Amino acid sequence: MTTVPETAGRALMPDLVRAFALFGIAIVNVTAFSQPIAVGFYGEALASPADQAAYFGMTSLFLMKSYPLFSMMFGAGLAYQLSAAARSGKAFAPRYFRRMAALVVLGALHFVFFWIGDILMVYGLLGCFLFLMRDVSAKVLVRVGIALIALNTLLLLSLGAMMWALESLSPEAMADLGYDAMNEASLRAFGEGSFGDAAAYRLGLLGLMVPSLIFQQGLSVFGFFCFGLAALKTGVIDNPESRFWRLSRRVLLPVGVAGSLAGGWMLLQAHSAVDSTFLLGSAITLGFSAFSALGYAGLIAAISTGEPGPIRRFLARAGSASMTAYLLQSVAFSLIFTAYGLGQFGRLGAAEAIGLAALVALASLVFTGLWRSFAKRGPMEVLLRRVTYWGRA
Repeated sequence: MTTVPETAGRALMPDLVRAFALFGIAIVNVTAFSQPIAVGFYGEALASPADQAAYFGMTSLFLMKSYPLFSMMFGAGLAYQLSAAARSGKAFAPRYFRRMAALVVLGALHFVFFWIGDILMVYGLLGCFLFLMRDVSAKVLVRVGIALIALNTLLLLSLGAMMWALESLSPEAMADLGYDAMNEASLRAFGEGSFGDAAAYRLGLLGLMVPSLIFQQGLSVFGFFCFGLAALKTGVIDNPESRFWRLSRRVLLPVGVAGSLAGGWMLLQAHSAVDSTFLLGSAITLGFSAFSALGYAGLIAAISTGEPGPIRRFLARAGSASMTAYLLQSVAFSLIFTAYGLGQFGRLGAAEAIGLAALVALASLVFTGLWRSFAKRGPMEVLLRRVTYWGRA
């Protein structure tokens, strides 16, 4: 088995990557928190130039970049856990699968009560398969990751082409897909309903949304898991001065930005979150996501070198409690947009919602950073650790 390089103390870069990813995740997630899922930021939500600029910025800079960074850190976490188990002399598999089971359960609760786009269930399920890759070489992991991301991109392109054919050859069939009824149901649940109504609505979609998330994102998520595991096996994740990170920010980042701008422009031309233009724009964005995510990681590596100042240390502490921050964002968004909160569902334009998301993201990082200034771990991290280690936090 490939061992993880030892480092003196906790490396700064992985936690800074998590902090950046958490900011971007809030910017992206606010779409489905604030609008019916089949509508997104289209129609009146993109009425003004400010709305269009904010949406273009979100899709070009954060969409399909933030979750890949988060996924890479998840893959790296497997190697960290393997190394910790080897040092303690404890069996690794039981604690690992308890952790994955806890993620699935926590994700299901998160889905039903707060966030219809929960990723923790997908991480828990796919994490079980990642365990099978623990002894695979870094070179093979990178190849598998590239292949899976490319395959996921082809699937999205195929889905977009099928939708285009349906729109062109049989536009009347679009009405039979049930998107209008889906939008009306979400408006009733989130725009008018109680906490129980919203939870019941999400529960009814659980069996549909989880397979959909795995189909649309699962292959690429697992691909980024492999990238993260490979990065830790080679030691580059703990070495921000690695030549690889210089290459990432100088070569991969410009390619990723160019592709992301093209994908963002196409997404801006769409009319809904389910039409062919949206799907094709999403496929382009996904196709360049590895370039963008690795390029961003290269930039973060550049600011991770040298003696960290108070801001970098604070952000790293905030990033080390990533699950707490992620769930806190969902609680805040649900209270802002649902009828049992401030009732802003379907009422804000893209610029207002995305600006609000940036504030929520910053607030979540400030909270976790302050919490970690006085505690060894975030509250949700303590809970997950208790399950993983059978009571020991």
